[in-house]
Amino acid sequence: MRFLLNMLWLAYIPDWMRDQQPDNQHFYRRQFTKKYQRKCAIVRRLWVCSGLLILFFPTIPFAAVISLLSTFLSFCLLDESR
Repeated sequence: MRFLLNMLWLAYIPDWMRDQQPDNQHFYRRQFTKKYQRKCAIVRRLWVCSGLLILFFPTIPFAAVISLLSTFLSFCLLDESR
């Protein structure tokens, strides 16, 4: 079953997605670099902390502000423009 799913996966994904070597210049393979992985880990921690804050202070206005702030910070951290 796993073999069949793997063959279907390989048949449907584009060629450029099959190569998962880190490359700073490629738009897709950039996510496999160590720098990007570190940024993703920071964003993951940010969202976990935001979720805990929302659980500790469960009011709608506070949850909305924290969610919007977390979204903004996530976009700022993961931005690829120079």
